Amino acid sequence: MRRGIALGLCLVGLTGGVASAQDPPADAPTRMGRVEWKGPYFLLGLGVEGYTGKLAPNLDPGPSYGVVVGYRPNDYLGVELGYSGGTSNLSISNGASFGNPDIVRNGGQAALTLGFTSARIQPYVLGGIGVEQYSVRSGMFFEFINDTGGYAPVGAGVRFQLNPHLTTEVRGSYSFLFGQDFSPTQDVGAGEGRYSGLLMIGGSY
Repeated sequence: MRRGIALGLCLVGLTGGVASAQDPPADAPTRMGRVEWKGPYFLLGLGVEGYTGKLAPNLDPGPSYGVVVGYRPNDYLGVELGYSGGTSNLSISNGASFGNPDIVRNGGQAALTLGFTSARIQPYVLGGIGVEQYSVRSGMFFEFINDTGGYAPVGAGVRFQLNPHLTTEVRGSYSFLFGQDFSPTQDVGAGEGRYSGLLMIGGSY
């Protein structure tokens, strides 16, 4: 009789242990996919940029680069300040030129980002406003001049959290240019602008 009772208690204990092992822990959703994106962060990026519309035939696509410092008060919304730059070769065949001219662009922008999930892989969109300086370098093109203008970037990307402090992302954007006085192109439309794609890596704290 005592042996039967002891055997029954052992079976109950084993059954309860198996059931407990099969039940997910309370923080399983966090460990399985949910991560924390909020807090300060910075990013370094390298990629390519080019121009659209009537600007495209005159400016070849070239390298693009950028630095971003931002803060997310929660897992979805972010506020960031960034520097962006790029170089585009000039490709005017009917202009007076000497050397190998190109346009160097340096700009700064403020932007808002909005993420769609709190998972380890987070797609997002962005929008902002900025100002930039265009400089003619390594030659002379009388049609092109140094100039300062504004722009409004919009874009989208996907970020991935490698670990709690290291992230990487792919970001694409299109910038609507407020003015194109650096270029000889006349009657530039509202749709003329600049596209860019960046691979970025950085950290969060």
